[in-house]
Amino acid sequence: MNPDSEAFCCCIRKGQSELYALSERAKLGLLCFLLLLMLGFLAFTAVNTVQAVRSFQQQYSAIKTGDVQAIRPWMTIHVISHVCHVPEDYLSRSLKIDNHHATLYEVAARKRQPVNQLIHTIQHAILAYRKEHPDLLTPTPAQHADRRPLSPTPGRTNY
Repeated sequence: MNPDSEAFCCCIRKGQSELYALSERAKLGLLCFLLLLMLGFLAFTAVNTVQAVRSFQQQYSAIKTGDVQAIRPWMTIHVISHVCHVPEDYLSRSLKIDNHHATLYEVAARKRQPVNQLIHTIQHAILAYRKEHPDLLTPTPAQHADRRPLSPTPGRTNY
């Protein structure tokens, strides 16, 4: 081997090691970028989850108290009567419908009117019923002092 070819081989090896080092830096940079991207996605998902839980808690609270604002288009007359403590027949008569198990979307489509207008009509009907029957308060869960707590282990009856 002549000295020129030996120097050339040394330069090639040096260039390859620099290229390898650059590629390691690129891999590390890409890995850091992907890690930051995943952390951002995780933060975004966590914020959306917290908002969804709060919204669910508010809706549950409204439904539990029988608030007419809790009525949604996916609900049926049967569900609304149960949630708002109003007879199904009364709601059906106020909407002039026969099917108690159709959603408000379906009823609005059959009547060819906006679903929000139908919800507004139901809300007024419920408030009118409550005004006509003030003695019928929204029932609260009764506290039973004579009941023992349920057993934590299925099939176990000893306390």
